[in-house]
Amino acid sequence: MSSKGEHQTVPLSVLLKREVAQEKIERPEISHGQAGQSKKGEDLTLVKTECQRVAGDGVSTYSVFALFDGHNGSAAAIYTKENLLSNVLAAIPSDLNRDEWVAALPRALVAGFVKTDKDFQEKAQTSGTTVTFMIIEGWVITVASVGDSRCVLESAEGGIYYMSADHRLECDVEERERITASGGEVGRLNTGGGTEIGPLRCWPGGLCLSRSIGDMDVGEFIVPVPYVKQVKLSTAGGRIIVSSDGVWDALSAETAFDCCRGMPPDSAASQIVKEAVQVKGLRDDTTCIVIDVHPPEKPNPPLPPPKKQGKGVFTSMFRKKSTESSIDPQQPEKEFCEPDVVEELFEEGSAMLSERLDTKYPLCNMFKLFICAVCQVEMKPGEGISIHAGVSTSAKLRPWDGPFLCLGCQEKKEAMEGKRPSGDGRYSSGSD
Repeated sequence: MSSKGEHQTVPLSVLLKREVAQEKIERPEISHGQAGQSKKGEDLTLVKTECQRVAGDGVSTYSVFALFDGHNGSAAAIYTKENLLSNVLAAIPSDLNRDEWVAALPRALVAGFVKTDKDFQEKAQTSGTTVTFMIIEGWVITVASVGDSRCVLESAEGGIYYMSADHRLECDVEERERITASGGEVGRLNTGGGTEIGPLRCWPGGLCLSRSIGDMDVGEFIVPVPYVKQVKLSTAGGRIIVSSDGVWDALSAETAFDCCRGMPPDSAASQIVKEAVQVKGLRDDTTCIVIDVHPPEKPNPPLPPPKKQGKGVFTSMFRKKSTESSIDPQQPEKEFCEPDVVEELFEEGSAMLSERLDTKYPLCNMFKLFICAVCQVEMKPGEGISIHAGVSTSAKLRPWDGPFLCLGCQEKKEAMEGKRPSGDGRYSSGSD
């Protein structure tokens, strides 16, 4: 070992002890509750606390909360609940430290959603499901969503942040244009005589969502590529509400938080469902999960001060994390000086895999050379197809650059982008 301090090596055991000690200091307490009233029995939830990033260490824990709002049956919701988490974890390299693991989540979530959809479609069932899927690791909250269930965060400082996107055709012009460009049709239900009623829908099939898992009868331009947002809470914590559209069709985010102010999570979830049903009646499955993230010494997050922000204002509330700040050694000092800020780490909603699985990424080993970036199957040299194949929008996206897809996932990508007729190939019938 060199006598010069700057060249001294540190034993791995010491580094691991430091990380363990740091995680013990930083880990918040998480409490949760859920409630629901069923109309069709197609809403499902997933709650897994104390999951271990490093098996057996008892320290590197994270929590998973998810809501699946099925339609046209519950098969897609059941399958997604049983398989999505394992598909996401399979897309994360096993040799990452804590910060790298958290940074890898957005891409892994995209891969996991697409793989889950691809595998379910091979079962040739026509049901579909929305998904709002959240992973909490320390003070970092990562949410991936397709459909119109919603995840909303209220920080301890009083700001409300929308952590998901509504993929309803009625309110998203870009998604409507994407679907028509990919070969789908968008319009209202025609009752005859030129009269159109109801929300905008995608035809064939009549789905009013532009993204979901399943729904193979509608067309593969209804994509499973999720909107992903990742933020870091201040150490004051906050409250999170994850609910199906049965809640949000009746209540605003502000009303939902206000109606359960000061209640523990289980009572809060029940109160939100009660309020929603009172407003519109039980027209749909109505499900709610409430999660409180707070410092260990404070059993409940402090009551927020009166809000100054207007409704719908959320993007400007974030402090955008720059590339420089992610590697700035002075960042801890900044966080100490400005503790009461919810910091945005990542946000992306594109439906294009070539953008969502781009190599423009801080982890050089995120995608292995001979492993499909979506389904993780091993490929022989020369079998993989670059995620950028056929992309001509920028010189920096070269077709010989990775990550790479297997043939099956490349076909899935082309179908989602309208580059082959929806229904061609293995998804055309239930025979296989």
